[in-house]
This record gives sequence, structure tokens and C-alpha cells, in this order.
Amino acid sequence: MSTKTDDDIFWELVEKFIEDANSACDHADPGIVSAALINATARFNAFVVAQSSLDKNEFAEDVEGTTNYLTGRYRDFLKEHMEDYRENYSTLIGVRELPDE
Repeated sequence: MSTKTDDDIFWELVEKFIEDANSACDHADPGIVSAALINATARFNAFVVAQSSLDKNEFAEDVEGTTNYLTGRYRDFLKEHMEDYRENYSTLIGVRELPDE
């Protein structure tokens, strides 16, 4: 029996969240779905940080540093995915690219 690694679990969750977001786009504008995902991510991250803190004071001391860390990670992920879409636009979107002028 093989045991799933944290990396396996991570990518399974990523795929599940994307699948759920794509399904939500059947009933809501993709911009609303995106905003809801960002809000849910922020809320869940605040919970994770608060829950892992020893007490309210430790949480309060961690807010700025953790906020900077998490927004930096979001920026890194976003830049990586934007670059992927720039390089593979036609494949990922399924639309022909216009020729360079």
C-alpha cells in the first residue's frame, strides 16, 4: 500500500478546488467566483494562523509578518501561473492567438 505524500495531497486539493470553482462558474460570473475564492482563502488563512497561535497575544504579534508571507506566496503563485498562461495561452484557453504585428 502506498502512502500519499504531502505533495500528492497538495496537488489533489488544488485540482479539487479548481474543479469546484469551474463548476461554480456554471452559475456565477467567473469574477465573482474568483473574488469568493480569494475571500475564502483569506478567511481560512486567518483561522489557520489564529488556531496555531498559543494565545491572542502571539496571534497579534504574528499578523504583520504572516500577512506579508502569505501575500508574497500568493504573488509568487500568481506570477507563475500568469507566465504559464502567457507561454501556453492557446493550449490552456483553446483560442487562436493573433499574429504579432
